[in-house]
Amino acid sequence: TNGNRREYKMTQMHHKPVLTPREAAEVLQVSYKTVLRLAKRKDFPAFKAGEKKIRIPADMLQEWQRKEAAKPLE
Repeated sequence: TNGNRREYKMTQMHHKPVLTPREAAEVLQVSYKTVLRLAKRKDFPAFKAGEKKIRIPADMLQEWQRKEAAKPLE
């Protein structure tokens, strides 16, 4: 089923050391464009691989997510 395939893909992504913005968007359940906007923030763990490619270290993304979740909603 579609749900199982998505779950498998998500599990596979969690084992990758570095994610693409599209993969990070799936993990965060946000749009690709949102990840590109987040990548411009100083506190978001993204780096450029080459001139244009953006990559996000999976372990740092998970830590960023924990920190964001701990912040109170305004």
